Parts: sequence; structure tokens; C-alpha cells
Amino acid sequence: MRRSEFDKIKAVIDRAEFALEELQKKADELRCQLASTKTPEEIVTLKAEAAELERQLRNISDAVHTGGPAPHLRLVRDKGE
Repeated sequence: MRRSEFDKIKAVIDRAEFALEELQKKADELRCQLASTKTPEEIVTLKAEAAELERQLRNISDAVHTGGPAPHLRLVRDKGE
């Protein structure tokens, strides 16, 4: 594998790792907010935010293929396109 290819792949993995860390922070914040909610409207809002986080996690999961002997990134089209 050429060095530039390796660097590109490493950059993609680093971005995915950063995205996962940010999603984890947001999920932790949502858990705290949910514990302090008082109205059904607040709960609905938080559930909508949680659904968006789940969608983002699914996108990352779809891009990482772990079914074979060597896990790798799979190029996937953004579902928003």
C-alpha cells in the first residue's frame, strides 16, 4: 500500500473516531437532560434528538465493515444526497 493511501485511510478513521466521540458526548448530555425533564414536550424533543444521534451512529456503522477477517471502511453514499 502506498504511503499516501495509508495516510488517507488513517485520516478517515481519525474522523470517524472523532465523530463517535462527539456522538457519545451528545448521548451523555441527552441522558442527563432526560433525567431532569418535566414535561411531555421536553421528552418528545429529546427523543427526536436521540433518533438523530441513532441515525448518525447507523451511518458510521454502515461505513465500517467488520464481517470479514480484516475490518475495513466501506465507501457509502450519504443518505441525505
